[in-house]
Amino acid sequence: MKMKIARIVARASSRLPRWILRRRVGPALEIDGHSLDLHIQSFAQAIARAAARRRPAEITPTVVRGDFRTIVALGGPKPIEAVSVHDRIISGPGGDLPVRLYHPANAEGRAPAIVWYHQGGGVIGGLDSDHGLLSQLAERCGAVVMSVDYRLAPEHKFPAGVDDAQAAHQWMLDNADALAVDPARVAVGGTSHGGTLAAVVCQERRSRGLPQPVAQILVYPGVDATAVGGSRDSCAETWPLSASSILFFGAHYLPDPSAARDERVSPGLATELWGLAPAVVVTAGFDPLRDEGERYASALEGAGVQVVTRREDSLTHSFTALAGISREARRANKRLADDVAGILGVD
Repeated sequence: MKMKIARIVARASSRLPRWILRRRVGPALEIDGHSLDLHIQSFAQAIARAAARRRPAEITPTVVRGDFRTIVALGGPKPIEAVSVHDRIISGPGGDLPVRLYHPANAEGRAPAIVWYHQGGGVIGGLDSDHGLLSQLAERCGAVVMSVDYRLAPEHKFPAGVDDAQAAHQWMLDNADALAVDPARVAVGGTSHGGTLAAVVCQERRSRGLPQPVAQILVYPGVDATAVGGSRDSCAETWPLSASSILFFGAHYLPDPSAARDERVSPGLATELWGLAPAVVVTAGFDPLRDEGERYASALEGAGVQVVTRREDSLTHSFTALAGISREARRANKRLADDVAGILGVD
């Protein structure tokens, strides 16, 4: 009941006009010439107040997982009801691998498909993290979308999640007939760490001489765990991703610090990018990962890869999971869905 009330309050606040929000939350935060969306600023302040009231607890993966589930439950966009959703188990490298399949009502014939990896630094998140967004992508693109509940650290450190990501993509290709999917139009994509995994899948397939996905969709991706300076500094205290949380994720995800230079952790360090799948790369103005994502987009373009890139100046990391409380995040999700439809060749 408390969660339901909190969700109603959060969504009601998202409809307040900006002049009222300014009186409630103060002037918009400004970083690197960008002004933060006031609805997200208000939501972040409310989350901070709630955290301050609770009993202090050790920051553990379990605690952070619970906090992120709360943020998604309160801030996430509503799923599109016309899209049917089915959870199932497929075979993965480590045993059972849970996935969630989204089937659009408007699919005709052999549909395109998107294999999707959720956000969470390789430590938190799950099938609910991008739920509303994925129903939107399925409907807009007429695509079968499969969200992958890959193994998380610290229970399963790198490269377990990478192995799951590759296996899930191959499973989609192998089961294209049963899913009425066009195997020549299977994309990979993800938010944050999921974007990292999508980029790695493309690089690994090229290195093995395997066909590329039809596209890679990289949404505020982390592509260089060794990055310093730039937005890593200017956005070091932003919410919901900060410099300290990046360190937290790295400490739990990596088996040792030297693994940060592995291209399966930091695909942005790769020097051979030719022949990779066309890309959609979307970054956020208030995100420590902003600059490395944009450097990767530029490097892909320099290697002759088709790239659609955009920075959502007023939004934060994880904005796709905040479209329930931010009109600008909703608009950004629509722009993303349109970009993905375009790169998949959907009208």
